Amino acid sequence: MKYSFWFVVGSQFLYGTQVLETVEKRASEMAQELSKHLPYPLIYKVTAKTNQEITDIVKAANYDDTCAGIITWCHTFSPSKMWINGLSNLQKPYCHFATQYNKEIPNDEIDMDFMNLNQAAHGDREHGFIAARLRMPRKVVGILTINSTNTRI
Repeated sequence: MKYSFWFVVGSQFLYGTQVLETVEKRASEMAQELSKHLPYPLIYKVTAKTNQEITDIVKAANYDDTCAGIITWCHTFSPSKMWINGLSNLQKPYCHFATQYNKEIPNDEIDMDFMNLNQAAHGDREHGFIAARLRMPRKVVGILTINSTNTRI
């Protein structure tokens, strides 16, 4: 059987259509890059913005025999409260991926637009707290790019 991992990104409507479209493109890029390092491909599925979207994708994963597990990434302020129902019903392996998009932080010119498009700190921290409160078995993975050659630790 050909397995795959599903990449599910959390966000919210607060950022507007243009930001969400950018997040979707970047999530797809992240999935493609990470697939090079995983035993099965990582398939970007959705940038979920509501508890119903999360519940629906979890149900789909539970019933798809080819889904080996879900990897989540929470874009900026993804309210993790909306993940509770979906995560409570998840019957597949779960990995919380905590990282940022973009390998360099432009400290001299950083602004909220950059933060809203690239950072995951608040969303990922809250997401980790929710999973801990649900007592979910999970792995948390963080990747830090340390130079322009994309070396990671």
